Amino acid sequence: MSQFSSEDEAELQSLLRELLKSVKDRISGAPSVECAEEILLHLEETDKNFHNYEFVKYLREYVERCLGAVIEEETENLTRGDGHAVGSGQDTHAVTKRTRESTEYHKCNFASSSI
Repeated sequence: MSQFSSEDEAELQSLLRELLKSVKDRISGAPSVECAEEILLHLEETDKNFHNYEFVKYLREYVERCLGAVIEEETENLTRGDGHAVGSGQDTHAVTKRTRESTEYHKCNFASSSI
């Protein structure tokens, strides 16, 4: 299983702190904890800089490294079935379900990881 070294954990904490500092005003201005959580959950939709945060880049690279081949294979399997383009919520759900059931998913420790 993939385990993070103490250096990796320190780097992740630093990157997460950087992200939170960037959105601090939006979070601290939220009227409740639930609203702050909603802001974070929808950050990709509402923050034009979302994909530029180093934490987001790190996570994207980690997921791609661990699961990229599985996701690509499942997407290809889905399109091979009837030739339609992947894009519906139902398609996404099917790819996600198969990916989460994969050996690679469990090897990367996503199931029990705090990430």
